Amino acid sequence: MRLEELQLHTSPFLEGYSNGDKDVVRFFDYKSPYDKHEWAKRQQELKRYSFPRKGLTDYLTSYNQRIGSSAKTIKNIQKLNADESLAVVGGQQAGLLTGPLLVIYKCISTIQLAKEAQKELNVPVVPIFWIAGEDHDMDEINHIMVPKNNTAKKISLKSASSVKSSASLWEWNRDEVQPWLKEVFHSFGETAYTSDLLVETERILNESDSIVTFFAKLLSKWFSEEGLIVLDSGDPSFKKLQSTMLKEMIVHNSEIDHAFNDRTEELCRSGFSAPIEVQENNAHLFYTKNQERILLYRDENGFSSKEKDFKISESELLEEAIKHPEKFSNNVVTRPLMQEFLLPVLSFVAGPGEIAYWAVLGKVFSQFNRLMPILTPRLSFTLVTDQVNELVQSKKLTVQQVLENGTDGYKREWFALNRPIETFETVQSVKAEFTSSYEKLIKLAEDIDSKLLPVADQNMKRILSEIDYMENKLEQRVRKKVKEPLAEFDEIMLQLKPTVILQERIWNIYQFVNEEGPELVNKLVQYPYQFNGKHKIVYL
Repeated sequence: MRLEELQLHTSPFLEGYSNGDKDVVRFFDYKSPYDKHEWAKRQQELKRYSFPRKGLTDYLTSYNQRIGSSAKTIKNIQKLNADESLAVVGGQQAGLLTGPLLVIYKCISTIQLAKEAQKELNVPVVPIFWIAGEDHDMDEINHIMVPKNNTAKKISLKSASSVKSSASLWEWNRDEVQPWLKEVFHSFGETAYTSDLLVETERILNESDSIVTFFAKLLSKWFSEEGLIVLDSGDPSFKKLQSTMLKEMIVHNSEIDHAFNDRTEELCRSGFSAPIEVQENNAHLFYTKNQERILLYRDENGFSSKEKDFKISESELLEEAIKHPEKFSNNVVTRPLMQEFLLPVLSFVAGPGEIAYWAVLGKVFSQFNRLMPILTPRLSFTLVTDQVNELVQSKKLTVQQVLENGTDGYKREWFALNRPIETFETVQSVKAEFTSSYEKLIKLAEDIDSKLLPVADQNMKRILSEIDYMENKLEQRVRKKVKEPLAEFDEIMLQLKPTVILQERIWNIYQFVNEEGPELVNKLVQYPYQFNGKHKIVYL
């Protein structure tokens, strides 16, 4: 593998955060994400807090054994029993076949940052991946994108239910998933690795009762030898650890909401967009009834659904938090709070959107006399296969040019220089000569009978139209001769920047493993990257 770095201008807010822009970093408690001195400050800060370490390690051990994690992961879990141990945390919704590439990059970032921090601080620092299994938006996670007919095609798996239940509770019929899986692998194309890769993936699918379990087992397959710990926030067993914090969130619900609203207004006054929608009296908690997640709102009698078809008093909700914490789940505002209550988080590995929404949480954390963790922007990659690199070089381009500018401009330039026969000047000359000669015919018609002028004019337009028709035919033949080279520009764009956004948000790791082999993920996770805010171009 070979690595290049460049500064991509994709998210002004993230760029401001990475560069220490005072108008951005003032919204965060730790203002220098790449300064290792911040780690020592955070380490001291965490000594102020207590964590449910025994219950946490018991749950994590049980869950990670269930998904087939390695002995190294189990050993990392046991390290959390030590009071001085810390965690680097990343997270994402569960996605089919691990979802878009950025999920893999979050795992790599979490693992590598934990290793760096452990070496720097000389205390155990473990990598943890938080699966947002309590999320219920199936449309976001029930598909993957594959390259097809010069575009990104979505291959979706239909939901078994229209009820908005947590992804962790969405049990699927594996017999219905099998055809979907085969269709996906067929779209990748047959290589020397396809058959074995499909057989192994089918085996893992057959051991998985839900999309979240499938996701967790695949993460374990790829990263447990690196010691990555996986947790499912939607797992009822994990929710048993959350009762105490749920009670705090219910009792101080109004303060949480006001703190969130105040900081959001402050962010907007500074010229930035609100990263999270503000809704009046939002409780920022979901309650599950009949397997459906209901977003709660505060009202004069306690809490209710938005439509008021479900109501519950504060005392009843507190009792439910104690007896049935599995019925509760967090939204984007309270999830970070729950994470901080349960885990000794040194740093949270965040994507651009996550950095933005953490910016409105500072006052929420201060309500509980806590600081936000260090937010480390995740590593960002573009993978370049040999085939794509050869195409790029054949056009005398660089991958950096493609990422920064796309290919349309270069495509037009190439076409202008490589037209086999120039048609425009000849056609324009014919049109001019014809129009000049035809003027004589118009003059003759006028001398004979002025009523013939409309007929002459119409006839001229028809003849010019026929010349245009011939011009189009000539252009079609010209384009046909250069069709393949032009299509190669489109292929470059499709592979490196599909739908004009970064590859990591569209393509899936299995597409590349199918082409490069199963060692690809191990090579990616072992490479010594720098956390410096720069985009990595990885030549495979």
